[in-house]
Amino acid sequence: MSKITPYHNIDLIQQHCEVHSAVGGFYNVETIQPYFEEVNAACVPLLKARAPIYALVDFTDFVPQDRETGDAIRDHLLTSQKFGLKRIAIMGASPLTTLQYKRLSDGLKVEFFDSKPAAIAWLREDR
Repeated sequence: MSKITPYHNIDLIQQHCEVHSAVGGFYNVETIQPYFEEVNAACVPLLKARAPIYALVDFTDFVPQDRETGDAIRDHLLTSQKFGLKRIAIMGASPLTTLQYKRLSDGLKVEFFDSKPAAIAWLREDR
């Protein structure tokens, strides 16, 4: 698979109130919408239970996005926070992607990790 071909997969880990996803490639405003829709759909059981939401995102193959797509990501993050998003653990992001995501997620509780166990430990601390 080309590093720029967009892909994603999403899993709900309901007992831990977590949404785990892997997102890769280069998106535009139209192609990122299905990812947002699937994340939102995965969160429905947590929303119905009025549970907090914790996210683990694997950005190993994610590349920096254009400004318009970045703005869409920022809007989705802010809306998600209003619906209970508490923390986001990012794994495997390149240095440029990390810089962009830090800017997009300003004001949210986000940390960056090189390993899944460390990311999960941080998501679950203090719960």
